[in-house]
Amino acid sequence: MTKTEPLAQLKDIHLPAPVGWWPPAPGWYFVLALIVFFISFISYRAYKHYGYALAKKQALILLDRYQEHYERDHNVPLTSAHISELLRRVALVYFPRTQVASLHGEAWLQFLNQTSKGIDFNSVRTLLLDAPFKKGNTQDLGPLFSKAKLWIKQRKRPCSN
Repeated sequence: MTKTEPLAQLKDIHLPAPVGWWPPAPGWYFVLALIVFFISFISYRAYKHYGYALAKKQALILLDRYQEHYERDHNVPLTSAHISELLRRVALVYFPRTQVASLHGEAWLQFLNQTSKGIDFNSVRTLLLDAPFKKGNTQDLGPLFSKAKLWIKQRKRPCSN
């Protein structure tokens, strides 16, 4: 037997195979599920917000169209009736039908005042309640347009009726 150096008999260290990225650790599945949940939640909220704002947006477009027709024709009774109808249609979207549908006259005016913040419809009472029925009326509907626009913009969430 030959004596050999013990160090010469050593072999190189065998390194383990590199760790692969797949399959990920269980914590990554949790993080992925959390991300999917948040994306779904944000998408749902954005969709609902878009739906809530759609009625308001369409009402404001229609109000602008009424204002263009008024500036062109100066037909106070027709325009005042259109604004009153639009306010009622918006109210039916954003408030329970049983609360809004039967209102008229002073009760309707009081409802508009109660459901607004900082808007006084009493100052445009004649424009809103009386002007649709007076022929040859030459009043300025500017205040009614501005109050109606502010009232529509204050609406937040539609009612499911």
